[in-house]
Amino acid sequence: MLSYQHAFHAGNHADVIKHLCWIGVINSLKKKDKPFTLFDTHAGAGTYDLNDAMSSKNKEYETGISRIINTGAEHDSLPELLKNYLTLCEPFLAKHQYPGSPAISATAKRATDNLHLMELHPAEFDKLEANMGKLHLRKMHVHKRDGYEGLRALTPPKPNRGAILIDPPYERASEYGEVIKGVEQVFKRWQQAQIVVWYPLLSERAGAKHGASELMCDKLAALGKPCFKAEICVEKNTPEAGMYGSGVFVLNPPWQLDSQLESALQNVVLQLGAKSSDSSASTHVSWINEDH
Repeated sequence: MLSYQHAFHAGNHADVIKHLCWIGVINSLKKKDKPFTLFDTHAGAGTYDLNDAMSSKNKEYETGISRIINTGAEHDSLPELLKNYLTLCEPFLAKHQYPGSPAISATAKRATDNLHLMELHPAEFDKLEANMGKLHLRKMHVHKRDGYEGLRALTPPKPNRGAILIDPPYERASEYGEVIKGVEQVFKRWQQAQIVVWYPLLSERAGAKHGASELMCDKLAALGKPCFKAEICVEKNTPEAGMYGSGVFVLNPPWQLDSQLESALQNVVLQLGAKSSDSSASTHVSWINEDH
């Protein structure tokens, strides 16, 4: 089933935590001169027009990136990671666009670094190819293929440095198991891979998917790699809340990413709750397997 299109949710709170984390990973890789390779398994359209019919339908960006960037805070006073994220987003927002993870990767990587973008949805792939083609970047590859199949074919990269973003829509309950299997397969060939998995936090209203993210995280932790998770909640977890937040599970995280992300997210939740009469936005970062 390929019905999901991310434009309905572009720039929302889930994008904020996911893209903050991903930029932190890329920043760490850039500390060394040696080239690296980035993989995006569910790339989407690359960039999103916030004025189009899909993005305008729910206007989720208004309670996500728009609330953060319109606080009036001077960038110099912000945590470094949040500053990097907003600086990267600003040129896109000036054109009423939001950068998806492909645009973020393409903007943040260096000319010597490789980027593989994988998208199977026909309409999303066409948009991805068009949007990323406008950037005219070297060492960027757009693939119409299943992301996990792409990882099996393309990893480990040479040189053996890089990171993977796994961001499925989780429309089907089986997708949680697919993530676990995909990560397991990567580690059989590429032990050093840094992997970021995004996941939704769902209330009882989600039925069979309620608790699936938590179980998935437990199984990813059981792989034994150093790992932590960071979560952001934008409302209370009541039975009828639906998606009340989301998180990122980071395996083989770079040094200090946890503290950088926590500092950025603490600032973010203040802004997300700033215009709410019932401010229940919160964040939590916790290590699962410590990196010794």
